Amino acid sequence: MTDEAHFDVAIIGGGINGASAAQHLSAAGYRVLVVEKDDFANGATSRSSRLLHCGLRHLANGDRLRDLLRHPLRLMRALATVREDMLARDELVATLPEQVKAMKFCLPIYKDDPYPAWLLDLAFAALRLASPRGVPLEYRRYRPSEMQKIPIYPWLRTPEKLRGLVVFREYIFDWPERIALDALLDARRMGADIRNYTQVTALHREGNQWQLNLRKSDGEQAKVTAQTVLNFSGAWVDAVHQFTGDPVGKICQGIKGIHIAIQLPEAFVDHGVFTYNSLGEPLYCLPWRGIHYVGLTRTPFTGDASDISASDQEIDWILAETNRVMPDLNLGRSDVLYSWAGVNPLTYDPQEALGSREIKIHDMASHGMEGMFALTGGAIMTHRRVARRVVQKIRANIQPSVAPQDMQFGAGLGRVDAECAQSLTDVLSRRMGLAWDADQGRDSARGIAEKLAPNRGWDAQRIEAELMDYEGYLQTARRKPTQD
Repeated sequence: MTDEAHFDVAIIGGGINGASAAQHLSAAGYRVLVVEKDDFANGATSRSSRLLHCGLRHLANGDRLRDLLRHPLRLMRALATVREDMLARDELVATLPEQVKAMKFCLPIYKDDPYPAWLLDLAFAALRLASPRGVPLEYRRYRPSEMQKIPIYPWLRTPEKLRGLVVFREYIFDWPERIALDALLDARRMGADIRNYTQVTALHREGNQWQLNLRKSDGEQAKVTAQTVLNFSGAWVDAVHQFTGDPVGKICQGIKGIHIAIQLPEAFVDHGVFTYNSLGEPLYCLPWRGIHYVGLTRTPFTGDASDISASDQEIDWILAETNRVMPDLNLGRSDVLYSWAGVNPLTYDPQEALGSREIKIHDMASHGMEGMFALTGGAIMTHRRVARRVVQKIRANIQPSVAPQDMQFGAGLGRVDAECAQSLTDVLSRRMGLAWDADQGRDSARGIAEKLAPNRGWDAQRIEAELMDYEGYLQTARRKPTQD
């Protein structure tokens, strides 16, 4: 690991927002370093709902109309976020068509729901106005006499009480880890230094630059300097600030969410469900590689997000909520193929118990940390818009060091053996995405390990150890619930 190297920008955090910032800054002509204490894209990027959504959840988040009208500033922020979401949706569908999958999203309307049919019509009109020439929503509201045309209709609770059924086009990321990795590989092609399994142990401002003390997982240490630091470490953003030794108030509100993967009847192929749980919050059931996953929970989280997993109690709650929406499924613990949990790094707001979804780039100069910026609320789908905002902020303070270059978007920019993977788990889960299949990659794990072995110097004993480590990862981070 190079000691005493100097960079224009050092990015702490190798998730999708850090990766995209690295790609855009490298293209703009800056010397960039990316450090990630774990594997790239192993935090919130790999643990989200994977939904490339149109922004409806910001307008239909469970609050009733009177609550929205009572907080006009919150409504205005929601509308601004909706526009960002719609524009991001358009851009990603256009530039990464092989990495997003379309589906039909179905939203049942009951008498006691927070939103009447006419209000949903109005919400979708607002969505369309946010990006009138973008990817079509294909919105249609089916009246009770027409709902039999929708294959999932008979599975919904009390179908005879439905007031209507909304169907619109939505997209799923397949898969966001790959998008982040491709952005990092493109940044490296343009000269960026990308280092996973490398932790920042100290941050010091010296003159007009920052010094970062780094330590790799094997114990090797180094010191580097940078004019600007981007703290894009997600749920760890407040913890990273502590390395400076300066007292900094809380800027991030971690929200834990869990999902479960299940196999649904054939009627659900290419169909998802967007409805509300018993708390009045959104509940998603999304098609994914021949199976479906359901989420999510939203609870404040203050612990260590590194080893987070879904508990039996949380899984039971999701199962109960799914059965409430579609009772004939009669799901139990044995139907859960796997689960996962993550921490969404939202923006801290003392007025909102579950944090604010505002995407905020904090200038930490106001906290005595000149030349440092921190990100909260950065969603997967808006990563390019965040990166472009970052470039604008950096340009206001630093001139590029080298000539600009053109970015390359899309999969396949590198080979698995050149993508910084250190373990079979890195390869199967984030480089190849097999951990998201119904069998979680178990059927192909040994063959892939044996194919990787010659280039990595793995003997038979190491292959067995890698397979055991991968199984251990599945048993913990992606666990099935305890069987009754």
